[in-house]
Amino acid sequence: MKKKLLMGGLLPALVMSTCGVAGAQPAAMDTLTAMEQNPDAGSQIKTSTEPVTQESLQEMRRQLEEQLKQAQELQNRLNAQLGSLEKRMKKVEKRSWEPPVEIHGYTRLRWDKQNFDHFSNYKAADEKTIWLNLFTKYRINDTWSIHSEHEFLNNLSTNHGAYEGDGGYDKPGGKKYSRPVLQLYTEGRIGGLNVKLGRYYLQSPYKFTFDEKIDGWQASYGIPTKWGRKANFTVNAGKTYSKNMYGDTENKANTWDSSGGSTDMRVLSLISEIPVAKNTNLTSHFGRMSRQGLDDNWQRKTWSFGFDTKLNRDLKLTAAIAKSDSKTLNKSHFIQLQYKEARPDIPGSFDIYVKKYLQRGHTGMTNWFNDDIACVTDGDFVDDVNANNPGDNAWEHRYGEFNGLRVGADFVPVRNTKLLLHYTFGKMGLFDPGTGLTNGKRDDYSFFRAQWEMYF
Repeated sequence: MKKKLLMGGLLPALVMSTCGVAGAQPAAMDTLTAMEQNPDAGSQIKTSTEPVTQESLQEMRRQLEEQLKQAQELQNRLNAQLGSLEKRMKKVEKRSWEPPVEIHGYTRLRWDKQNFDHFSNYKAADEKTIWLNLFTKYRINDTWSIHSEHEFLNNLSTNHGAYEGDGGYDKPGGKKYSRPVLQLYTEGRIGGLNVKLGRYYLQSPYKFTFDEKIDGWQASYGIPTKWGRKANFTVNAGKTYSKNMYGDTENKANTWDSSGGSTDMRVLSLISEIPVAKNTNLTSHFGRMSRQGLDDNWQRKTWSFGFDTKLNRDLKLTAAIAKSDSKTLNKSHFIQLQYKEARPDIPGSFDIYVKKYLQRGHTGMTNWFNDDIACVTDGDFVDDVNANNPGDNAWEHRYGEFNGLRVGADFVPVRNTKLLLHYTFGKMGLFDPGTGLTNGKRDDYSFFRAQWEMYF
């Protein structure tokens, strides 16, 4: 009897003492409970098992550890299911609280002051304008959405608005600055591709050789890199309006017409933006313009290469070069150094920058000059310049290149606003009408802009 009591109490005590971890205790307690419910368990163990040995204890421990492992695996599966359920609940909440339509935009109050120093009595345009840009987004589903941008302009200098009759683009009262639907496109994903389709803005890296809207499509693909940023490769194709043929003697349709005899231009654009270090990116752009409206098969190709890098936390360096296959004025370059960054969501933020560049007319794919540099014979405000200089032939002052500097600063006084100031000055090279080259003459040029932006 004494031996029976000894064996009946020894087994559960050994089980509990050899478990070692809290997770094994329930199994031992289950064993003890079973024995209490079955008083004959001790005698059964006595008669049906071998005496307790080191090997039997190790086997029992192994079984208990196996049970603990299975319990942990079950817990992991339950945690994974709970995590998946939480993600689905967040997605449902997002759909419930976010409206399918978003509207935002910004207003610009702008003052532009230009100075063309051909001779003392030649007056440039002094423009005061107000702009309103509205952006809309309609979410079709989690993958696709429809976007639009609507731009409205009023010239405060002449009190002319964006909608002043249907006289035509070059007629009095025409809609020269009317852009009620600047962009209208659908955007989404097809597999790993990001896709746009419709009318949208196409901008080459740094807006160096292309900065204009096109009617067409875009496909972009990103490849993750170890730098935490994706290497992006983008293809664009469509139709656009171009002034890049202006003054190009290879354009036989109409050398000095800004549209070159046709506004039906097809554009192909290949863009790459590749991180090569923690704070450094390499960029490239290949663009081809092809005329469709005439039978001369005229086209131009343009290449640009550049980089941007952070020299330290606050100092950023950007530079690029461009070349086209035109026989004249076919090379451009710029280099810019910027300190800090003005962000509308951070009150008190600011930046200061200086930019040195040589801009030649036949390296851009759309505009005669980019970066707000104006030509007196082919600029946005050419009519105003001509009106300020009655009897003067602006054609004698047409330009082919600009070589100069821009100094600028941006400041965010309060959240969702920005004050922009920059001053550009340098030399304009005049055209030789027979060759399409500059004729050796250089005129002084300066351009000042003050702009107040408000975002909503």
